[in-house]
Amino acid sequence: MDIDRRLFLLGGTGVLLLAGCSTRPERTEVADWPTDPPEGPATISWWAGQVASKDGGDLRRRLIAEFQKEHPDIRVRIVSAPSDTDTNRTSLTTQIAAGSPTPDVYLGDVAWPGQFAKNKLATPVNTLVGEDFFEQFPEGLRLAASVDGTYYMFPLYIDESFFLYRKDLLDKHGFQVPGSWEEVRETAAKLVDTGDVSYGFAFQGDVYEGLTCNVTEFVGDAGGSLLDDDLENATTTSSETRRAFEFMRSLVTSGASPRATLTYQEQDTNDAFSGGRAAFLRNWSYAWGIANGPDSAVQGKVGLAARPTFDGMEDHHSTIGGWGNYINPHTQQPAAALTFARWMSSETAQQFLTREGGVLPARSASLVSADAERQQRPTYDTAAGITLVPRPTSTAYYPKVSQGVYQNGNGILGGQRTVDGGTSAMADAIDLALRGAAL
Repeated sequence: MDIDRRLFLLGGTGVLLLAGCSTRPERTEVADWPTDPPEGPATISWWAGQVASKDGGDLRRRLIAEFQKEHPDIRVRIVSAPSDTDTNRTSLTTQIAAGSPTPDVYLGDVAWPGQFAKNKLATPVNTLVGEDFFEQFPEGLRLAASVDGTYYMFPLYIDESFFLYRKDLLDKHGFQVPGSWEEVRETAAKLVDTGDVSYGFAFQGDVYEGLTCNVTEFVGDAGGSLLDDDLENATTTSSETRRAFEFMRSLVTSGASPRATLTYQEQDTNDAFSGGRAAFLRNWSYAWGIANGPDSAVQGKVGLAARPTFDGMEDHHSTIGGWGNYINPHTQQPAAALTFARWMSSETAQQFLTREGGVLPARSASLVSADAERQQRPTYDTAAGITLVPRPTSTAYYPKVSQGVYQNGNGILGGQRTVDGGTSAMADAIDLALRGAAL
């Protein structure tokens, strides 16, 4: 797959201006940091959410065990991060901005380097590992991990969204795998009517970043975007955006998607699908492992495809996700923290992730390695035909832009706002954010 071309769509990252943080303890100069592993025993904390395994489990402890095979003197204590990305980011910014030396290393979103660099919440690592270290990653991911040429993140994995379906139910009732969203709505409603499932199509509609991802994809399916090409003005009053929201709203009103969609995040949709209650699912690549894991009620009954598109359109879209490790600039264990964060991006770690992970490894070579071929995972093959549509993370005020999208988008889904009224309010909120007035 052409990972370089697709990842280039990421562009830059957003910047969040923090209020109320006028003073901050001085941090150690990076030039003074050791670049070799510590000479004696050391303990560090790793703030991280679950890293999905191919069977739907959690790889964090197994990754640490692999790390300790090479560095037995470094003990890593897991601090479980909030599952909600916005809560996760807010918790970290509050803690690190106050000068806390922990967590020593934290797993963060690919959209964070700009905002965390701006507020000195992440350690610049160029001089600690050398420029050539990052050449093993695709160009677009290097752009996402850096700000003005300075790197702040060690990439761990990338991700894309897919369409999962109950192949057993489609076969039972003589339905084809839906290729368009209109077919999804129709087939989902019919499957609910059979009584075999309670819900048709499960997607993430809660008031959070995940809804922005879904909106970005649906708007892309309709041929539109959230911002103009210069990232200076909202375009959410366009006919393409209205088409996207009219359809998303119709999923709920038609019964194709449950009203609970308004509160669904990733885990909720996974539970609905893997519990056998939903026929279709939009989620990230790790959902494949969960659906086929030992605790799934639909193990062996699931198929995977690119997200459908609208009638008359050709491209199948996904936003791009991914996470990497950042080093707290206030850590009291710089040698151990660097050793751990750097190792997570190493060939050893990335090949382990290729074999055992439920997400896509970040290293370019790992995606086309013999290990990847042996996995025979549909996510690897399907990703090649997906067109990536970026969230506008390259604007300096992306967090507030996203907030304008998901707050108003949720109102449209729930019927508290009309499509025209909601998209107009969304445009106003985005334009305020782009001018910095919403901060």
